[in-house]
Formats: sequence, structure tokens, C-alpha cells
Amino acid sequence: MEDYALFTRRIGLLAITNVLSGLSSLIVLAILTRTLTVAQYGRWSLILVTVTLIPMLTTLGLTYAMVRFLPVANEQDTREIFYSILSVIACVSAITAAVLCLLAPQIAQSLFQSDLTIALLFALNIFFASVSAVLLDFFRAREQTMKYCILSILRAYLVVAFVAILAFLGYGLQGAVTGLLLGQLFGFTLMSYLILREIGFALPKFVHLREHIALSLPLVPGGLSTWIVDSSDRYLIGILLGVVAVGYYSPAYTLGSAIGLISAPFTLMLPAVLSRNYDENRIGDVKMIMKYSLKYFSGIAIPSIFIVSVLSKALLGIFSTPQIAANAYFVTPFVAAGTLLQGATGVFVVVLMLRKETSATGTIWIISAALNFGLNLALIPYLGILGAALTTLLAYLCAFVLITVYSRRHFTFDLNGGFVLKSVCASVVVSLLLFFWNPTRIPALLLSIVVSAAMYLFILLFLKGFTLQEVRFFYNVLKPPRETSSSEPDDS
Repeated sequence: MEDYALFTRRIGLLAITNVLSGLSSLIVLAILTRTLTVAQYGRWSLILVTVTLIPMLTTLGLTYAMVRFLPVANEQDTREIFYSILSVIACVSAITAAVLCLLAPQIAQSLFQSDLTIALLFALNIFFASVSAVLLDFFRAREQTMKYCILSILRAYLVVAFVAILAFLGYGLQGAVTGLLLGQLFGFTLMSYLILREIGFALPKFVHLREHIALSLPLVPGGLSTWIVDSSDRYLIGILLGVVAVGYYSPAYTLGSAIGLISAPFTLMLPAVLSRNYDENRIGDVKMIMKYSLKYFSGIAIPSIFIVSVLSKALLGIFSTPQIAANAYFVTPFVAAGTLLQGATGVFVVVLMLRKETSATGTIWIISAALNFGLNLALIPYLGILGAALTTLLAYLCAFVLITVYSRRHFTFDLNGGFVLKSVCASVVVSLLLFFWNPTRIPALLLSIVVSAAMYLFILLFLKGFTLQEVRFFYNVLKPPRETSSSEPDDS
């Protein structure tokens, strides 16, 4: 396939970007768990959860339409699609932020110990999070991977810088929320400038809006349901157990969900790349990209689950505090396994997007969300934060099974079942090594991870999970473009 090597390079670039962005989250975690109380960190976690939730509603799912239709649009249609979507989302987000400002006294009293400033900053963060999502996805839709990666990393570390400065100056939770807003403002300004320079400005006529809403709106219940599965447990833990329990649970959840950094490059790249190939009727290329995307995601994510699970207590002790590590390390394995299922589900969801059957995705996530919410209510009072972690895994398992079965009724490709089994076997061996090694200090942890990765790759090569042809392919991918091989990796 002619552009497979280019696609592989872009996946690698996005993988590096997501590792760096994920590291920024761990840096913020380390800073705030040492400068805030456990209860204050619990409130910070609730803020982040809500800043993730509300843009799912205010964007109306229209970013999916932009990624679906922009890759094959000409310059005039590009301006029309982008500015019509941006205008609608900006209006909805502004109205939402205004309502939150009006309700700021009530929000401050219920969540932020009557701190009105935090409540107002919270509303502004919601607006800029919503609009910035459109701006950043513009570069993804245009397949400008380098710009997308640079902007993602820059936004992440601007937040780290501002949060760190204000936290160490003693501004507490109010400083952290201000730092989040300043980081978003800088990112918003830079992305707006780059987009205006690239495509100029045009008043939208909204000629395609009905088609875009028809595709995107069914995804909103699914997005909301995904949030319920992914994040609502923090609210229920806060209600049923208190904000201190949220402060314990959130760092362990953050560590486990770091597995999602592996799936992010695939879920970001696949919709745009596959839409172009699918619309050009290159079905063989679509199947090949999906086959190898799922294989390489599994090959990295499966050992990561084992490593993060075994080292959970030690890693939490480094990135948070010994108190948090002792009270929450057992959460990480369940969340990590659930995040693996979520990442694999994202590959199959693309099939339904290509066929414009997004309503099925929403229905399945609603079912999973209802299961998650009900089990949380039942298990959290008896099992505490462990019950919330177990519920997360079960909900993601439900979504994975239903979406996989439904998508494969419409579109099939090789799932590489034999490779997955080999990966699990190699990961078990590596986890046993780590269990008996039991590293606790940073140098020993870093060394153990490097040794584990090398052992895992050696075992996979021994089991012929990766072939020499694939190794040669990736060697060619790392060469300059003029020397790059465009042939398909041989999976024999």
C-alpha cells in the first residue's frame, strides 16, 4: 500500500506526542498532590472531570463531522465546513458558560467551599475547552500531524507551567484552576492565528450543517455515556464516600488510564485516513490499516497493563504520596484493563462512522453507561473505590463486546487472535520478573521497565509474533522518506 509507511510514521509521531502529553498529566499530579490537601485534590479532579464532560455536550458531536468530511473537501468547502461548525459550537458554549456564571454562587457553595472565583474560572474553562477542541481537531482533519502534535504538547505543558508556578506560589486550588485557564487561552490564541493564516476567514452559510448534525448528533448520547463510564464514578465516590476518597481514587485512575495514551494515536488518525480511503473505494487498504492498527495497539497496550499493574504501588508513591499509594494502588489494574478495552473499541467504532451508522454506537454506550451507573451505586457503598474500579472494567467490557459484534456484521478484517495470545504469554513472563524484582526507587523502576520491554520484544520475536519482514518494514519507515518502503508488512 502506497501510503502505509506514511501512516505508520504519523502513528509513531502521535504516540510520542501522547506519551509526552500524558507525562504532563503525571507532572501536574505530582505537583498538586504535594501542594494541595487530599480533599482539595479531590475537588481538582471533579473540575477536570466536568471540563471533559460539558464540551462533549456543547460541541454537539460536530468535531466528528469535521474529521469525517474535511479530508476530501476543497479549500472553499473547507472554510464553509470549519466556520459553520465553529460558529455553532462557539454559540452553544458561550450560552453554557453564561448559565454557569449565573449559577456560580450555587456551584461554589456545593463544590468549592463557597469560593466564587473558582466557580467563575470554572465556567471560563468550559468555554475555552469547547472551542479549543474544534480548533485542534481542524489540524487532525487536515492530516497535519506535525502541527497537531506540536500544538498538543505545547498546550499540555503550558498548563503544567502555569499550574506549577501558581501552586508553588501558594495560590492553592484557585491557582491551579487559573493555570488551567491560562494554558487554554494561550493555546486558543495560537491555534486561531494558524488557522486564519492557512485558510483565511469566511462567513459561514451553514449549507452542510443539516448533514453534519445528522451524522454527529447521534454520537452525543454515546459521548455522554462514555463520560459516565469513564468519569462519573468520581462524582458518585464524592457523594457516597466523600472528597477525600476522590483524592485517593483519582491518582490511581490517572495512572491506569495512561494506557489510553497508546490508543489515542490510532483513534485520532484512523477516522481521517480511513474516511479518505473508504470514500475512494480502497476497501483493501482500509482493512489492512485496521488490521495492523489493532495488532500494534494490542502489542503495546497488553504488556503495558501488566507492567503498570505490578508497579502500581511504587509508581503512585513516586507521582503522588505514600498515603495515596497505600490506599489506592489496587485500583490501577482494573482501570488499565478497562482502558485497553476502550482503546480497542475505538478501532471498531470507526467502522460505524465510515458507514454513517453512528446511532448504534450511541445506543451501545448508553447501555454500558446504565450498567456502570447501576453497579457503582450497588458496589461503592460495600467495596469502596475498588467497587468503582471493577465497575469501570465491566462497563468497558460490555461496550467492547457489543460494538465489536455489531461492527463485524458490516465490515470484517483480521483480528490477529494468535498474536494477542502470544502477547499475553510474553506479558505474563515479564510481570513475573517485575513481581519478584519489586523495584521501589526511580533508578530501579526505570531499569526494570527497560529490561521488561526488551524481554517482551525478545519473547515475541521468539514466538514469531513479529516477523523479520515487519522488523525490516519498520526499519525502512525510520529511514528518510525517499528510501521508505511502501510495501505491506508480511504477517506470515
